[in-house]
Amino acid sequence: MERRRHSKGLKRRRRLTGAVPPTDPAQAKREGTASSVLHVTAYDANDFVEQKSVPFDQLNQFRDQYKVLWVDVEGVDDLHLLQQIGELFHLHNLALENVINTRRAKLERFGDHYFVVLQQIEQKPDLVSSQVCIAIGEGYVVTFHQYPSGAIEAVRERIRSRIGHIRQAGPDYLVYAVIDSVVDTYFPLLEVFGERLEVLESEIIDNPTRQTVSDVHLAKRDLLTVRRALWPIREAINALLRDGPPVFGDESIVHLRDTYDHAVQIIDFVETYRELGADLMDVYLSSISNRMNEVMKVLTIITTIFVPPTLIAGIYGMNFRGDLSAYNMPELKWYYGYPYALLSMFLVSLAVVAMLYWKGWLSALAPGKKVQPGSSSTGART
Repeated sequence: MERRRHSKGLKRRRRLTGAVPPTDPAQAKREGTASSVLHVTAYDANDFVEQKSVPFDQLNQFRDQYKVLWVDVEGVDDLHLLQQIGELFHLHNLALENVINTRRAKLERFGDHYFVVLQQIEQKPDLVSSQVCIAIGEGYVVTFHQYPSGAIEAVRERIRSRIGHIRQAGPDYLVYAVIDSVVDTYFPLLEVFGERLEVLESEIIDNPTRQTVSDVHLAKRDLLTVRRALWPIREAINALLRDGPPVFGDESIVHLRDTYDHAVQIIDFVETYRELGADLMDVYLSSISNRMNEVMKVLTIITTIFVPPTLIAGIYGMNFRGDLSAYNMPELKWYYGYPYALLSMFLVSLAVVAMLYWKGWLSALAPGKKVQPGSSSTGART
């Protein structure tokens, strides 16, 4: 049953690839779509308006009235609405396809407008990947995302509060602000990974278990997911710096370079954490090996102590008849032969323990105390 359901999903995705989203609302409903929310933010240096849940037929009233028109589409399952927005802003069908199908971060040019795709990863508590698409043209910016985005809301708050000079700038600065906000969401994620690896390192050193190894592998896999999302973002920002839209001014380019530096810095942190994860595996193997060595050392010492008494007991356990020859174990005829054998075993074992103590090897039996190889005390008594 699962295989059939999965195949059906693949067929639906394959039908959307390279195709125009359906314009028939009934067909969109049959595709399993849900409603989308339009959030309109229009502003210039002197005026500002913000409305949520705006009907599509009211979008025209915001056009050409403000310097910047920002239409944010939350929820990308309403294919009919996406088609209407694409017709209103003359968005290419391939751009709408990128909105529907999750893809890697990239920059594409379609005639007079540019399209940027970003990947956003959040910890909720597991890693959740989402896509933020940005269409930029003359005087407008359209963003698409499936779920509520903290990065998008942070940019709205900047516009409401007049933080910086975003209200005085054009749509290019708004695109920079959205990209920078998405990139900045990776910094708290890196803090989580840093704390996570520190806890794993302590567990590996103190009490390594199979669960700890599984957690290390999971952390490495999550870091690989973050790395796969970040590298294309860096390339997309680099493409914007190299072949950006004509509407991008010099000031926005300068700020975008700073965002590019942030992306490079985050990638460096991710690579460092991945190396740390690999080192933790080496630490785990080394810790397991050291614990095994400690166990073997204790067992060896115990064996060394009890080998001489075993030897003596083995000798006197041989079946020789003393009445046939004076050399056939005369100790068997002694009156105190048995206490003598026991005393011999005890004295020999005591002598072995004294020798081990003099060498400093008995410290392995002491809990919480470890002897470093080549220590001064051991070397002085050798």
